[in-house]
Amino acid sequence: MTDPQPAHASDGDDVERHPCPRCSAQPGSPCRSRSGAVAGTYHTGRFTKVPRLAKLLRVPTPADRGPGQPWRPGTPVPAPVAPDTPSADIRIGYARCSTLTQELQTQLDALAAKNIPRDKLFAEKISTRVRVRPKFEEALRTAREIKAHARTAG
Repeated sequence: MTDPQPAHASDGDDVERHPCPRCSAQPGSPCRSRSGAVAGTYHTGRFTKVPRLAKLLRVPTPADRGPGQPWRPGTPVPAPVAPDTPSADIRIGYARCSTLTQELQTQLDALAAKNIPRDKLFAEKISTRVRVRPKFEEALRTAREIKAHARTAG
């Protein structure tokens, strides 16, 4: 599998040309979280207004915008990021269908098309009425382990 396509250096600028329908950020500024801090990624409704970005799962806020920091107007345009810069984007996929006659393959193909590694794909055929879904629980456990590891590594 190939790595997810990296965001262009000007993605943040292109997204910020539009107002955000979710957090009401005005053109020229990054999205903000509920607490008012700069959001780590742009809200989906905003970056989908840029045609070349519309199919991405997320567009990260450039580091110089200060994700997680209090928002300050007038942040400078970001410097270009080297294309070989490593990414910390880790994706986990979960596919489920309710009955044995339904097919999981289209969901699995869609997840594979988003470059989700096979060991991070979880799939099961299980009814919506069943309260305990083993593969879903396994996916959550994996996500929590990755998050815990990221905290200790950072």
